[in-house]
Amino acid sequence: MAAPPPAPPPDTSTERPTGPRSLAHRWLLVVPFVWQVGLVPVVNDVDLAPLHIPFPMVWQLLGIVVTSVVVAVVFRLDRGAGVEREEAEFLAATDRGGLSAGAPHGAGEAR
Repeated sequence: MAAPPPAPPPDTSTERPTGPRSLAHRWLLVVPFVWQVGLVPVVNDVDLAPLHIPFPMVWQLLGIVVTSVVVAVVFRLDRGAGVEREEAEFLAATDRGGLSAGAPHGAGEAR
């Protein structure tokens, strides 16, 4: 009887970074909220109408651009912090019988 083959070396590609990971950049996501909700009383009293558009409407349109930029920056910073790897590990650990991410519940289950 032959001895079992040796165990393969551990896969180091999915190990978490050894140093502490900072997610403080996620506080940037407060900026769109303050822009859209917190500053409404200030913006509502502005009489300026660029291109004959009421200023509160221009403020909301600019808020969409600011929100998009902030979300993109946070996404990039999350990638740099290794959040994608952590998410992949989580999805692998919580996989329900091989269901794909887009499949509805019960699509891969036998009845």
